[in-house]
Amino acid sequence: MLDQYFTEPSQKILEFRNTVETSTIGRNIKIFGIDNFEINKDYSVAIFSLNGDQESEKFRELFYSFSYSSWKIKIIDFGILKRGYSETDTKFAIEQIIDRLSSFGILVICVGGNSALTNTVCDALKDNFDYLNIVSVDKLIGINDHKNSIDNNNYLSHLITNDNSKLNFFCNIGYLRHLNQIEKIDLVKKINFDLFSLGDLRSNFDEVEPILRDANILNFSLESLQSNIINFKLTSPNGLSAHEACKLSRYAGLSSSMKVVMFGNVKSTLECNYILSEIVWYTIEGYNNRHMDDFSKDHDFNYYNIEVDGHNLRFYQNKISNRWWVEYVDKLMVSYKKDIIPCSKNDYKLAQSSIISDRIIKRLKNKII
Repeated sequence: MLDQYFTEPSQKILEFRNTVETSTIGRNIKIFGIDNFEINKDYSVAIFSLNGDQESEKFRELFYSFSYSSWKIKIIDFGILKRGYSETDTKFAIEQIIDRLSSFGILVICVGGNSALTNTVCDALKDNFDYLNIVSVDKLIGINDHKNSIDNNNYLSHLITNDNSKLNFFCNIGYLRHLNQIEKIDLVKKINFDLFSLGDLRSNFDEVEPILRDANILNFSLESLQSNIINFKLTSPNGLSAHEACKLSRYAGLSSSMKVVMFGNVKSTLECNYILSEIVWYTIEGYNNRHMDDFSKDHDFNYYNIEVDGHNLRFYQNKISNRWWVEYVDKLMVSYKKDIIPCSKNDYKLAQSSIISDRIIKRLKNKII
């Protein structure tokens, strides 16, 4: 069903695959156009590219040469998406691909394109979700005139004004204060969405893990990295380090809520494709180490009940993953569809000091008034 949307790999990739060691990714995944396979729930991750042949070859030569590690999951690489006769055709193809793969519980990793792809992914997923949580790793927040066509600079404005987007929560990680007007920052905060500047992130990096744990879509711009890392001078020298980018990607892979991860604004430089290969690797590494928190298994958790200003909160600490969750347990209040939300140990410590964190207030805003 999806074959019509992809091009077969180049002869260069075919030859390269045969030269890598048997313990590498290239020899342990299914590749469209080379291997016979049927899409089903046995597969965990699927990759496809939106960029051209040369850029795709650079990425795959690096990625295929990386270790397959001790992964116990099955991966498909569909290669390069065929361009449609129009943008509408391409958008339709992407929506069909994501809808099909997500129906099998497969994590989709899309390489290439830009932040405007976020809106297409939302359209692909919205019929199967009551709401969508989106995280963007980008130097720019994406607020601009939504009357123009969707692009890198206004994709968030389109999501906010689109009544059919089912956008429930948004967080931008790693934005640079000097590149974003204060009016845009204030607007996002007024809507009760989250923002982590690069400075915020570095002051307490682990605070973004619960946000990624609850996200369905990650839009990761390669321009969020320092310019020297991707060897692209037309972006700021300030930005994420390679280590920080890999750590965020691993968090995304660990999230059992995550359905689509997009790595956009990819440059043609060797350096950019190398770090791209690494962050894709760490996304899959995270997926391989996913732990499903089953709240019906009481023995898996430590429980802590805290009352703050008449609000009853129950904190869960998973004994295996050491991850924290919080539940609003006052049954007299209006019901909220998702009572248990991810949080951090710091949220628990604040509650011990009679402070309800901004995270809990924003995510349970219809209960905590």
